[in-house]
Amino acid sequence: MSRRRSQQRGVALLTAVVLVALATVVATAIAFDTTLAARRGGGGAAFDEAAQIAGGAEATAALAISTYRSQGATSTIHAEQEWARPIGPVEVVPGAMLEANVVDLQGRFNLNDLTTADGAINTEAVEVFERLLQHLEVRPEFASMMADWIDDDDQPAPNGGAEGSVYSSESPPYRPPNRVITSPTELLALKGFTVEDWRKLAPFVTALPRGIGVNLCTASAPLIDALTKQNQWTNSPDALKRQRSGKCFPDVATFEAMVGDPQYLPKLKNALAYAETSNWFQVRTLATIGTSEFALYSLLRYEPQGASAGGRVSVVTRTFTE
Repeated sequence: MSRRRSQQRGVALLTAVVLVALATVVATAIAFDTTLAARRGGGGAAFDEAAQIAGGAEATAALAISTYRSQGATSTIHAEQEWARPIGPVEVVPGAMLEANVVDLQGRFNLNDLTTADGAINTEAVEVFERLLQHLEVRPEFASMMADWIDDDDQPAPNGGAEGSVYSSESPPYRPPNRVITSPTELLALKGFTVEDWRKLAPFVTALPRGIGVNLCTASAPLIDALTKQNQWTNSPDALKRQRSGKCFPDVATFEAMVGDPQYLPKLKNALAYAETSNWFQVRTLATIGTSEFALYSLLRYEPQGASAGGRVSVVTRTFTE
């Protein structure tokens, strides 16, 4: 009898141990699910808060742009105006930090201008881009390769062009779109184009509709030199900054005087538009909620509404990352 009772006590003890183990597993699973749900809820709340903060920064930037652009159809846009001043970092509400800045995209070289409206290669624009690449110490043949990436045909351009036959031999194979692009990051798809090349070039290029034109008042020093066939400002960016203190520089008349070559200027005018104003901007917003960071990239376009009605700023695209 004692042996049987001992066996029964052993079975009862084993059953109790198993039940405790099961209870521990269940409790751990419940605690994990509860913690995960709380983190998801907190993350969702932080995302919503960041979106509201970033949206406020976007609206503020749009108002600033509209204020300057609504002064007239030819109102000058330059980097000494209020719209160009960065915001923050500033604590907008307890625990939430905001940083934001506005970039005039028309102060950059528009890659889609490497082709004309009928999809053919814009030879003069390609040469301008080649000079820009040289100023930035990037291989100039990427200009012809990018023109081939966008143009309508499948015939490689001279000076290092590349079409589908080049990319179809890659692993994995791919083909050029042969159409206008929506992001300058497509440069990274060019054969031989490296991340280091992208770091050098990224602040100087954009992808906007064809024919938008360059704003001379905000164009970078290397781009001005590329347009004028000069090497005046690339190595003296501080001198350009001093010339721009409180005003647009160069204005159209000064820029055309810089060109100097009377035979080149008509070709440049035919290939690339330029002016002293802008309609396309990017707002970059970084919202930090606790330890989480959220970035919003907004492409804004100013749309004139007529000489007396001013205009409005619309959001073309938004990209949100975390």
